[in-house]
Amino acid sequence: MRQRIKWTTYLAGGMENVNAKEMTDFREEIKKKLDHSDLFIYNPVDQEHQKVMKGAESHIEHIRGLKRAGKKEIFYDKMWKIWFGGIEKNTDLLALFTNLRMRKHIDGNYLDETHNWGDFEAVIRSDFIIVHLPKNVKSVGTIYEVMTAFLFRIPIYLIVNDAPATEVNSSLLFGTQISNGDNNFKIFRSINECVKDIKEFYKLD
Repeated sequence: MRQRIKWTTYLAGGMENVNAKEMTDFREEIKKKLDHSDLFIYNPVDQEHQKVMKGAESHIEHIRGLKRAGKKEIFYDKMWKIWFGGIEKNTDLLALFTNLRMRKHIDGNYLDETHNWGDFEAVIRSDFIIVHLPKNVKSVGTIYEVMTAFLFRIPIYLIVNDAPATEVNSSLLFGTQISNGDNNFKIFRSINECVKDIKEFYKLD
């Protein structure tokens, strides 16, 4: 029997512009602390290396190498697989995103399908996303994910461990208000605070 997932989340945060430890440690900590049979955690570090056929610690450098070598067609193909999985490249993206969100609501998420998702689909099919973005980390991919989440009003749990909310980028904070509704900030200074809030709201104890 196929396993239907009750709750789904996505772990967003720096990848290309941080070191391997910074890329993996916060994700592994969140996975460990939120481990629950009702929750599927999509970790792009685990998923992306499978799509480019490289080890988890080398797929970022593999993509950089393609870019630096001017192999633009292969670069495009690999990046498409990371972001869109096996979806056709000529797809109308706005229609696609809406369709994926409706499929989540109508059909639900099943564990055996998750390995086919690209990062965009994983965000769109999430019940909430967790964003770990220290103030001084620059991450365009994370902003893509935040933008996608707030367009579909998918709650964003934002962890900024090196600055108070008053110092966080204004547009980023505004995006979390849109996604969470009622002008509500879900911003935390630590992983523990964020995990506690999620466990209480989604009854994951």
